[in-house]
Amino acid sequence: MKLVTFGVELPDSRTDREAARLTRGDFEIEKVVKGTFKGKALSVYTGAGMGDCGRLEDFLNAAFYYRSDKFAVYEFGLSKAEFEGQTFYFTSICDYAKGPKDGQE
Repeated sequence: MKLVTFGVELPDSRTDREAARLTRGDFEIEKVVKGTFKGKALSVYTGAGMGDCGRLEDFLNAAFYYRSDKFAVYEFGLSKAEFEGQTFYFTSICDYAKGPKDGQE
């Protein structure tokens, strides 16, 4: 994960509610395990914290290891959604995730 941005707003034009505030992680894709993806980078959204099933801690750890000399691979399961003609990818605490094991960075 190259970059984590906290507090990203995704407007909901169908209601008068405030925009959802999410966390976005910009991933560098190394390998796709299931399905296909032709790009090398992908923005993935998650809740802003644990109270809304977000993976903020996992995103921050993945971003830390991306810049570390002890580079480590993180895996995340994703869900895909269409919104106002755009495709968005999401992950939550209910999706698969795997970080490095202790001592295997």
